Amino acid sequence: MRIEGRFTAFCAVIALGASLAAPADAATMLVTDDSGYTGPSLDLGPFVTGAYNFTFGPTALPGGITFTASPGGGGNSGLGSVIGQGSYGLGSNGNFGGDAVYIGVDSGTGFAQLTFSSLISSFGGYWNYAPANGGDNAFIEALDILGVSLGFYDLEVLAPISTPGGFNEFAFRGISSDAADIKSIRFGGNYILLAGTPDGSVVTPSEVPVPASLPLLVGGVMLLAGLRRKRKAKMV
Repeated sequence: MRIEGRFTAFCAVIALGASLAAPADAATMLVTDDSGYTGPSLDLGPFVTGAYNFTFGPTALPGGITFTASPGGGGNSGLGSVIGQGSYGLGSNGNFGGDAVYIGVDSGTGFAQLTFSSLISSFGGYWNYAPANGGDNAFIEALDILGVSLGFYDLEVLAPISTPGGFNEFAFRGISSDAADIKSIRFGGNYILLAGTPDGSVVTPSEVPVPASLPLLVGGVMLLAGLRRKRKAKMV
């Protein structure tokens, strides 16, 4: 009985130590302001082809992101979700088209998913959806490396997006975690779509402008070097 009691006490100590050493579950939160966002950006430049580019994926996106889709009914086209351009209606929230490039689930049910090459602590983008369309409520969700949900957010309840009659209008929404444990972002419901910029346009890097003061600085340095050479010549 003494040996059994000691063994039980030993197991209790081990269990207590393990519980103290185990990290607390990471908490996630819904973010609606892009002013402090530092997470991965969504670059859809390669898909500016003038076509819907229907696909179920997997499709590689810049930045080590993999796109996959599982829209309800295979999407309106039956060929998957949209990752490209083309006219896309969202009922009272307006329409999309022209130069806008976006990812659209293209169904009132189902989802699309972005999977990252490494674990991240936050992801945000510019979203819109068709309010009260009869499908599932628009949502975004963060998943860990095992596919377990870290946080599920019903946008139509927690952070509604309203762009009445708008054209190529999106609103920032994101998920932030207090640990780098996000492997995927899933989104779906009511024809939700996602863009990398507020109007769905593609931002291309431009040449770094030369400061106006730089030529003057270079000229001054050259002038000083010339004066020094003249002084040395006189001394000789």
